[in-house]
Order: sequence, then structure tokens, then C-alpha cells
Amino acid sequence: MNSSETLYLLTKISSEKPDYVFERVYRHFYNVDFYLRAFDNLYANNGSGTAGADGETADKFSLAKIQKLIEVMKDESYQPIPVRRVYIPKKNGQKRPLGIPGFSDRVIQEICRMILDAIYEPTFESFSHGFRPNRSCHTALHEAKMEFKGATWFIEGDIKGYFDNISHHKLIALLEKKINDAKFIRLIWKFLRAGYLEDWKHYGTYSGTPQGGIVSPVLANIYLDHFDKWFNSYKQKFDLGTPRSKKISPLYKTLDMRIVRAKRKHDAASDSGTADSLIEFIKEQTEQRNSVPYYTFQEAKFARIKCIRYADDFIVAVWGSKEQCEKIKQDIKGFMHEELEIELSQEKTLISHTENGAKFLGHIMRVKNDWNFRTDKNGVRKRSYNGCVELYMPDDTVRSFITKYKMVKDINAKQWRMLQDPTIVNHPELEIVALYNARLRGLYNFYKMAVNVNRYMWQLRYVMEYSCLATLANKHKTSIAKIKQKYSVDKHWGIPYEDKKGQTKILYFYKDGFKRTKTPLSRTDPDVHPNLLPFFNNPTSLVDRMKAGRCELCGTDDPSLNYEVHHINKLKNLKGKERWETMMIEKNRKTLIVCAACHDKIHRGE
Repeated sequence: MNSSETLYLLTKISSEKPDYVFERVYRHFYNVDFYLRAFDNLYANNGSGTAGADGETADKFSLAKIQKLIEVMKDESYQPIPVRRVYIPKKNGQKRPLGIPGFSDRVIQEICRMILDAIYEPTFESFSHGFRPNRSCHTALHEAKMEFKGATWFIEGDIKGYFDNISHHKLIALLEKKINDAKFIRLIWKFLRAGYLEDWKHYGTYSGTPQGGIVSPVLANIYLDHFDKWFNSYKQKFDLGTPRSKKISPLYKTLDMRIVRAKRKHDAASDSGTADSLIEFIKEQTEQRNSVPYYTFQEAKFARIKCIRYADDFIVAVWGSKEQCEKIKQDIKGFMHEELEIELSQEKTLISHTENGAKFLGHIMRVKNDWNFRTDKNGVRKRSYNGCVELYMPDDTVRSFITKYKMVKDINAKQWRMLQDPTIVNHPELEIVALYNARLRGLYNFYKMAVNVNRYMWQLRYVMEYSCLATLANKHKTSIAKIKQKYSVDKHWGIPYEDKKGQTKILYFYKDGFKRTKTPLSRTDPDVHPNLLPFFNNPTSLVDRMKAGRCELCGTDDPSLNYEVHHINKLKNLKGKERWETMMIEKNRKTLIVCAACHDKIHRGE
């Protein structure tokens, strides 16, 4: 059975029998097809060319190497090497540790991830969005917009140092509930205890899952799925009444009946003076009625809570009182401490009224209190805006972005003077404009669901445009005005270039606008079930090429030879001087399947 059929079968069993306990999972590590699929998933990533502590990358991967890995997996002599630890900057000025495993360890971890995803994905709760297929920050935000309508309070949740503080013993105990395979559990233990290298010193890991490890996200989701299940049971006990428990406001009823009676009197009025006074009275009462809620909220008869979680960030919407919010917060804190042995961050776990808004995934989320009417397509006037959830781009986002890239001389000045970027001034013009476009588009894509994205992004575009022009002006030792005049095309400007066919094209500075997007996907609602279709995808050409046993450089097809993958990170770095470079450029591929002799010649530069 190949990997696609196996993964589909695991998913099907798990979705049909949520309490099923899987056995003999480890035997899938003896299947060559799993290794080929794992390599196919990994080689295209930019990180596949980044070496771990052993210096190994995707280059030189082969069927012979797969057989060696299978042998050490069979006798359980496989031992992952410590990950190479590097640090990446965070927004708050601190640094986040990132682990880079060896490439063979990445392949084994990828197989683990595929198996765990197939087993656990159907059992995860629908309100969990982090590190899952067909889900993202935007699907989490979109679900919050749909589900949190009319909420009264928000509880912002953030787990303190989540990835570093996961209890290994608790995680293994949770895995053993679903997987009864001692060999597989021992393999997970090996990854958890592999440790890391920092400044060439080995450090042990006694808690947490290393960030950067391929299997870490799914293990983190399995760990917090215990919280998700608990929250659902807590919700069933907390929820009270139905939407019908809400009653029509007595004041609204009184005002509405006054208007009805006044209209009847107006229709029966015989003189114009009385009719005019009744019209004024109706207008006055209508204006007053439209400022009154239709329903009265009865906390004693109606209460609701809902949650959306993305990795270690979660937000709970509460239809109830602030006192209830305090109790919910303490109950969540107690569960996490006692059952999961992790702590909520006191600084980031806040209770806020929905009209004031709460921060979730970098956005400000507010529930609108708007009694205005809107006429729908059928001509019916409705209060469509009240209770709707809106997302906003935080006010300091643009200033923080400008400060990060140092695009302005003095951010506090009344008039900003845009600065060039000295780190890229020696790059080609095309790369400079492409980089600015990528930065601008990246921020827009993240905030494209925000109400105010258009206003803030146009402000940022103006700053980035003149920073880009200043960079080009410095490169050519001229003025911004002359650069803009030189590259001007109608109302826009851009850098001309020739494509592969020799046709002249223009790379414009970003000119596509910043339209707000209401839905994150082509479908209206985010996915709530795992997508089973990927398991039926046909093998890629890379897998077929590896199985073919033929050197794509010299044409040798001797089955006794070892054929390896020659892998590069970026095609644009190739000069096309050597034959193998020309082949990769022509085929637009980052890989070549070559015999060991040809591979040695490539690395020797022959």
C-alpha cells in the first residue's frame, strides 16, 4: 500500500471512529514511498538548502540513503542529532529561538507529521485554526466575524512561552490515548529529548517542542486539543437559554405603538394643521424608537460563550456579565495549570468590552453598536449593522512598519523626510522595486480584511514609494524627481526589463490599490473538515524521476549505480555556464537526478 492510500485510510478510520486507538503505526517507516513523499514535501522549501548541525541538506538525497534510514528505523538505532539553534527577532525587540534539524531528521519528522495529521486532523475542534490544512489567520478572523455577532465581552488569551513549556510527559500521555505503539512513542521521545546546539555547546531539552521542528506544530495542536475538548464541555454547562429568551424591549414597543396610532389619526385627520402636527410627531417618535434596542438582554435567562484559537492565541466571546467573564478566565487558568501544566500570560490575558475592542492575531476586533437602518435588495429596512463584528488595523501598525525599515528620518516630526535603504542600494533596480512591492503587498495581504486597510495602506504606500525612489536616486547619484521622470509611465512609474522571450515589460511600483476583502477564501465559510483530496494526488515528477534510476546529465541507467538528487535553493543564482546549469534553467527545476560520478563533478566545478 502506498503512502496516499495509507494516509487516506488512517484519516477515514479516525473520522468515522473518533475513539479508535491506532496500533502498529511505526511500520509505515519501513515504506519507501513515505520517504519519497516526505522529500517531495520538503525539497521545494527554501529551508531545504539550510544545513543542520551535521551540515546535511536536500542535496545528495537518494534511494540508497532511504534504505539506510529504513535499516536504522527497523532496529531502532536511529537517533536524531541535536538541532542547530538560531534566533530570529520578534516585534517587541526580543528574539525567538528557532531550531534547524538535520535534513534526514526533517524527512523522518515529515513522515511523523503526515501520520499524526492523518490520525488527529479529523478529531480536532472546528474552532482551532493554527497549523492546519486549508486554515490560516484569516480563516480564524473570518470565523470570529461570523460567530461573535452581538457578543458583550471578549477574553483575550495568551499562553506564556507555550512552545517552550509543553510538558513532555503530559504530551506523551495524550498521544498514548490515541496511539498504542511503543516504537512510535519512543521515536517521539527521541525528538523531544534530542536537545540543541548553541555556540557548539550541547543543551538538553526537558520541556517544550523546538520551534522550527517539522513535527512541532502538530504536537502543539494535539496538546492544546485537550483544552479545546474541555472548553466544549465547559460551554455546554455555561450556555443558558435560547435566542428566544430575549424579549422585545417595552420602551421599543411603546414607541412603536405610538407611531402606529399617530399614523391612524393622520389618515383620519380632516384639516391640514392636525395632519402636519401628526407628521412631526411621527418623525420625532420614529427617531426616538430607532435609537432604542429592539431586544432587552436578560442575563438571568440567556448566556453564551464561543472560542476561536490559533496556536497559543485564543479569544473567547461572552454573551453575559463581566462577573461571568472573571469566572471563565479563572476556570481557564485553573485548567491550563492543573491539566496542561502551562500558564496564561497575565499581561496579555485581558477582559474587554466588545465596543472597545480586543486584539487578536494583530487585529483590533470590535462589535458594532449601530442602530442605523439599511434597505436590503427587497426594499426592507433592517438594522443590519448592529452587533456585527468588524476588524481594524491597529493605529500604530504603519508607524511601527516605517520605523522597522527606517524609511523616515524622524518619525515624530510634523513632516516626514523619506530615507533610502542602504542595505539594498547596490542591488539591481528590478530587485529594489520588487522588494518594496513585496513588503507592501505582504502587509496588505495580512490586513486585507480590516475596515480601515485602504486608508492606512495608502499612507504607507506614499512613504514606501518615496523611500524606494530615494534608494534608486542614491544608486544613480541623482535626484528623486529625475528618477521619477526617467521611469514614468502614464500616471505610474516602473522599471523596464526583458522577459525570457525578449519582450519588453515594466515592473511597476505597486499600483493595484488596497481593496478590503470580506472573505479569506473563494468559499464563504472556512473549512471545518480536513481535506481528503491531497492524499489522492498523483506522484510528482520528482518521485517518478527518482524511481526511474537514470542520470539526467549523462544518460546512464545502470541499476547497480546510486542516483542522487542535486538540489539548489534558487534558480536565479545559476549563471548558465555549465551544462547542468543550462538544463536546470531550461526545465525550470531546482533538482536534477544524477549518478554519483556526475554529482561529484558538479560539486568540483568540472
